[in-house]
Amino acid sequence: MLTQIEWWGGLIFVVGALTYRMVMGALETEDEGIPWYRLQMHAFYLLPAVVLAGYFYPLERTALQYAYLAVLGASLVMVLVMLAQELTGDTSEDEAPPAEAEASDGWASVLGAVVLYSPVLVACGLGCAKAWPMVQGLV
Repeated sequence: MLTQIEWWGGLIFVVGALTYRMVMGALETEDEGIPWYRLQMHAFYLLPAVVLAGYFYPLERTALQYAYLAVLGASLVMVLVMLAQELTGDTSEDEAPPAEAEASDGWASVLGAVVLYSPVLVACGLGCAKAWPMVQGLV
């Protein structure tokens, strides 16, 4: 390994792996067709893992910096897509709860998503912190 991954980096990887396994275990079904949601969840967890791994390495070559920025961008898009899905929910208009219950359920859902997806959010935050000086240097 080129650099030493600090203890908190390892902790983020372990918590992320446990969360990934828990979420993917809950999605174990034998549905037919293309499992878009499963593919989306794989990307949602694995792209930030690559971002977090790259955080601990000095990316001195320009090609590596562009690749890191591309993976970070894809990770941020996946985070936005997942949070949008959490906000909109999966209920139809026929089954929609009253407006008051919908607002409280919406915020509870978002809070639950933030807690459940915290390893992804931390990895993306660290990636953004590392990417900012790179972007300024590339421009």
